[in-house]
Amino acid sequence: MKSSLVYSLHGFEYNDPYRTFRETLEQIQLAEQVGFDTALITEHHVVETGYFPAPLITSAALALATQSIRLGTGVLLLPLYDPLHVAEHAAMVDIVSNGRLVLGVGYGYRQEEFDAFKVRLEDRPGRLKEGIEVIRAMWTEPVVNYAGKFFQYENVTMRPQPITKPHPPIWMAAKQEGAVRQAARIADAWFADPVTPLSVQRDRLKAYEDTLAKVGKPTKGYDMPVYREAFCAETDEEAWALAKDGVLFIYQEYLDWGHLLDEQGKPVPAGTKGALEMLRKRFIIGSPETCIRECKQLEQDMGCTNVVMRMKFPGIAQDKVLNAIRLWGERVVPAIR
Repeated sequence: MKSSLVYSLHGFEYNDPYRTFRETLEQIQLAEQVGFDTALITEHHVVETGYFPAPLITSAALALATQSIRLGTGVLLLPLYDPLHVAEHAAMVDIVSNGRLVLGVGYGYRQEEFDAFKVRLEDRPGRLKEGIEVIRAMWTEPVVNYAGKFFQYENVTMRPQPITKPHPPIWMAAKQEGAVRQAARIADAWFADPVTPLSVQRDRLKAYEDTLAKVGKPTKGYDMPVYREAFCAETDEEAWALAKDGVLFIYQEYLDWGHLLDEQGKPVPAGTKGALEMLRKRFIIGSPETCIRECKQLEQDMGCTNVVMRMKFPGIAQDKVLNAIRLWGERVVPAIR
């Protein structure tokens, strides 16, 4: 099992977005040194916390200060964009990183973002499907002709194409069964989210493998990245004490945005009291021994091949985050590799 990082960058933390970026770069450089596989950047828009909105630009900057760790988006909200634009920018990240791009894409869910981009929320499924098809075509075909409902291209030549052949991997985030089945059909991997309870994700995994079989893709040995909130310290108590406030800040946002699910996979209404108390079992927060145990359980339950972790939460000091990454690299990576 590989170990990777994912970042939601909040510029409000220091009221200094450059410091936020520099500390993130330092963390990713350390992760590269201690054996992490990938570092992904998320995005949101029109958020008061200064949530970074341009993950491909950030990934390109990270590429110039790293050597081997893969970089990309986790996830880019593809329905908001013209896929030709995404294909071009993502190809350039693959080029400047010398073939290290992972393109993670997702539907998005916040009405405010779709309103700001003047895209209808109900058009998400079609725009995502067509977007992935267009990007793959732009990356692999000499000339592209595409006639979709949302996007049309006639005799388009996209150059330069990515270094990675046949193309960089496209991970698709999905929660509902229909979306997970769509990931099996059109993406290179289903990127399982940290919000859906494990009992529901196991059912989704059955649907994923069923669809893989139906479309003639391998049902064994496929890439299975799973996103989890994580933090590592010498003891469980220390890890939870350091991470608790920051991780619950993030999940308060999810609750406020209507993005939190209960143990049966049903949406939790915004403002529900005690809603955050159920979450601890969904996190990988603890000593190296606890983290090893939780990762092996995730491998058993979900066939996880790459545990993709958010380890930086608002309010956690840089030295504590670096220590968590170092501990994971030195003591967890060798045990789960």
